[in-house]
Amino acid sequence: MSDIAHTDPTTKTYRVLAVDDDPGILDALRRVLRIPGIELSLAHGPMEAMGMMQELQAAVVISDHMMPVMTGVELLSLIRQNWPATACIMMTACEDMRVAQDVINRQLVHFFVTKPWDSRALRELVQKALRLHEELRAQPGTGGKDMQKDIRENAGKAAFSLARAVDARDNYTRRHSENVSAYAQVVGRAMRLGPHQIEELRIGGLLHDVGKIGISDGILLKPGRLTDEEFKVIRQHPTIGESIVEPIAFPWNISAIVGQHHENYDGTGYPRGLAQDQIVLSAHIIHVVDAYEAMSANRVYRTARAPEWILSEFARCRGTQFLPAAVDVFLEEYRRGAIQAAEVTDG
Repeated sequence: MSDIAHTDPTTKTYRVLAVDDDPGILDALRRVLRIPGIELSLAHGPMEAMGMMQELQAAVVISDHMMPVMTGVELLSLIRQNWPATACIMMTACEDMRVAQDVINRQLVHFFVTKPWDSRALRELVQKALRLHEELRAQPGTGGKDMQKDIRENAGKAAFSLARAVDARDNYTRRHSENVSAYAQVVGRAMRLGPHQIEELRIGGLLHDVGKIGISDGILLKPGRLTDEEFKVIRQHPTIGESIVEPIAFPWNISAIVGQHHENYDGTGYPRGLAQDQIVLSAHIIHVVDAYEAMSANRVYRTARAPEWILSEFARCRGTQFLPAAVDVFLEEYRRGAIQAAEVTDG
């Protein structure tokens, strides 16, 4: 009797997510995985997959290895960090067999399948992965320290790839995170923060908007004013980003930066309405330089603001939206040209 017979479609439906940048492969998987008890979703790349996982929390993810933005190993490592009960299958071409064997041995993914695949064998492998999913749900947090270290390292690489891919969605913002990171380091050094905190600002600046992978292009790239409902969706990106980076064992408080970089000094920000000392210093700094970068750069819905307008806006929002000390140091560095000199350009 085949493994397929062990699934009772009347008792449970499992969500399975397939990821590939080749539409033909996704169409083939759709045909092969028409199995009772399986609800199949398709993602056309890692960015879409991470956005969909926020809602799906799929029992099984099947991912191609060679894709733009990040590899299948990095994507599946990031998924395992965020959803440890998800069983991960990596698809490889025959020439990638050594890679597949290596990641299986290091337990970065659970299974692999070669292309072209045998349809029956693939269906049986998915059933095996579903059984593993149930085991992982019953015994969370299993795995040795070395395996978890490898998973974290690959997940960290994937998070950086996602952050850069978020910027690349829009020509107007494709250097946004790099500039925020650079400006934050200037402010941190002027505050005489230590090397560990400067590195925290560098990483936090690069990753602060990673949660925007869960926001659709229709909202994120909208040329006009957002509706109230659309703005509610945008406001979810710090929480989404926090959920992505929180499981990764960074030696810095990156999840706080990602989750708090839109919190206001007076408690009127989002997503939690934190105020003053409830917000970490690095998030206060990122908040200031993020606002500067947004105001000083062209956007799809407006042109860059004039320097005089930006300076007056910081003066107006000092002590309400922004930590006064962070604004004061930023403006001092701006007036002496250090902020402008740190800007990342394509040149």
